Amino acid sequence: MEPEEYRRRGKEMVDYICQYLSNVRERRVIPDVQPGYMRAQLPDSAPMDPDSWDNIFGDIEKIIMPGVVHWQSPHMHAYFPALTSWPSLLGDMLADAINCLGFTWASSPACTELEMNVMDWLAKMLGLPDKFLHHHPDSVGGGVLQSTVSESTLVALLAARKNKILEMKLSEPDTDESSLNSRLVAYASDQAHSSVEKAGLISLVKMKFLPVDENFSLRGETLKKAIAEDRNKGLVPVFVCATLGTTGVCAFDNLSELGPICKAEGLWLHIDAAYAGTAFVCPEFRLFLDGIEYADSFTFNPSKWMMVHFDCTGFWVKDKYKLHQTFSVNPVYLRHPNSGAAVDFMHWQIPLSRRFRSLKLWFVIRSFGVKKLQAHVRHGTETAKFFESLVKSDPLFEIPAKRHLGLVVFRLKGPNWLTEKLLKELSSSGRLFLIPATIHDKFIIRFTVTSQFTTREDILEDWNIIQHTAAQIVSQNYGLHCINSGDGAKIPHVIVKPSSDAIGNASQVYPDGGKYKTPSRKIVVQPKKLAVSPSTCVISQQVEGQGDPVDDCFPEDVQHVTKHKLTSFLFSYLSVQGKKKTGRSLSCNSMPMTSSLEQCNPKAAATDKKESHANARILSRLPEEVMMLKKSAFKKLIKFYSVPSFPECSIQCGLPLPCCPLQAIV
Repeated sequence: MEPEEYRRRGKEMVDYICQYLSNVRERRVIPDVQPGYMRAQLPDSAPMDPDSWDNIFGDIEKIIMPGVVHWQSPHMHAYFPALTSWPSLLGDMLADAINCLGFTWASSPACTELEMNVMDWLAKMLGLPDKFLHHHPDSVGGGVLQSTVSESTLVALLAARKNKILEMKLSEPDTDESSLNSRLVAYASDQAHSSVEKAGLISLVKMKFLPVDENFSLRGETLKKAIAEDRNKGLVPVFVCATLGTTGVCAFDNLSELGPICKAEGLWLHIDAAYAGTAFVCPEFRLFLDGIEYADSFTFNPSKWMMVHFDCTGFWVKDKYKLHQTFSVNPVYLRHPNSGAAVDFMHWQIPLSRRFRSLKLWFVIRSFGVKKLQAHVRHGTETAKFFESLVKSDPLFEIPAKRHLGLVVFRLKGPNWLTEKLLKELSSSGRLFLIPATIHDKFIIRFTVTSQFTTREDILEDWNIIQHTAAQIVSQNYGLHCINSGDGAKIPHVIVKPSSDAIGNASQVYPDGGKYKTPSRKIVVQPKKLAVSPSTCVISQQVEGQGDPVDDCFPEDVQHVTKHKLTSFLFSYLSVQGKKKTGRSLSCNSMPMTSSLEQCNPKAAATDKKESHANARILSRLPEEVMMLKKSAFKKLIKFYSVPSFPECSIQCGLPLPCCPLQAIV
């Protein structure tokens, strides 16, 4: 390819990239392929003769795109963001053309010096301490761009290990370093990323994962207790990895408690803020940085939320010489006249060579400016709040952990297999991408607002898919009566329209005045008389300190069976034909039961008949199957609501579903 053809083909590629990113929301997010799909589409060996660029370019759509997960799609909600932007793409275009290997200052002065200055910019943008700056009179630290947070954590652990072994050698000069290393122990929370565990495996340092509090945060007392126990065993604590924004639920370890302990005990405090770090450009989120002054190192990914595409990881240390003593090798062919006086980043990392990563970061910061980057973070956070409000409006769902930033975790109330099945169905559709996690033995789904292109309409479309898929699963497994949605789909009565508050809150997020716009995909909203409010049934009301009563209705250890037969200890399908027993309602509303109530208490039924005419029409459409409440579970309901003792009776179901006859055996 000659320069003129490159110019022409380059323009074609730029046009293709623009078209791809501008219309990525229209593509299936998850590819519908199986492992090995590409093998049959490629020849067994490389071509001996040149192929035409037209053929190569045409194979992008034929071979590559069918197997791509579209991470830039507004319907991509798995993992954490992995964003790009136009300035970032331009930055790497230039960096790839220059293609310098910036291992020393002499190998490319601009590569080193731009990185030093941009890392200082970034540290100040996040509110990091001055000790992390290159250009500060009181600092012996600074920042460097690594490939990943995983690599940064490993670098920090290796530096901490080396420093501790040198300290131990002062009192045990004749002891072998491998023997000293075997006594070292490091700590992280049990919510820490898997890369922390891998760093321990590579470094041969024992890694202990400590329990967290009710907010999934590692606290000081837990760390202090673990350190004391290990010292009594003859171990030497060396390193703590605190996480700001955990992978599971975006929880934050308590730096203000961990920091003083690390300082007093002589432990290296490393902070992993891979996702959440970008949020610290906004001052209102910096409360999570309380205690940052105790940190020995800090890392986060601009390649996640800051729209600087992979790879680009910021890593700061307060003492660069501890990196030098760990990674410094200085063969004669790498020396230069300014060795020692200039920064050589080869001493700050595991590999020798390094890319000109700072160009794309420089382009992004200058193109957007701090204010627009702050607006970008706030938009993602408020969009997640909007999704959270939609989930809260549906009584079938629960949010088992507090939302932080752009991550919402949710699940179907009930046994884990319900949520597992929901995720499986959503994934098989390919229309949105979600991944699971577990907290307190509960299977949850993570929903992250990833794309800067995500709109309120995108969120509503995704929620529509989630809600209707969930309703179908509940209908199949619990026999809810379904009605036609108008577009041919059958959905249970339990589908509820997002509340006016949920829609209204979006006006604070979007600059269009909060006008409610229906997405291109039709969202079916049930008539008000068929909608179920969370306040309709007693059992959906939360009792402070008692957890969610609905969970008592669905044990977590139930296994899904092939024919969808319910195996819960609480419910089983029964017929009530011919049974005449006294009825009492557990519900706080005035909705009476129909036929079963009339059989049990004709006088009471006659009294309420006129008032309940509309509700009777609804209930008459329910299936004849009912569910059984066993004695142990019923006692829990009595505990919650002070219900008087009951004889065997038909009562009204307290589930936040359309109320149905319930057979109670007490």
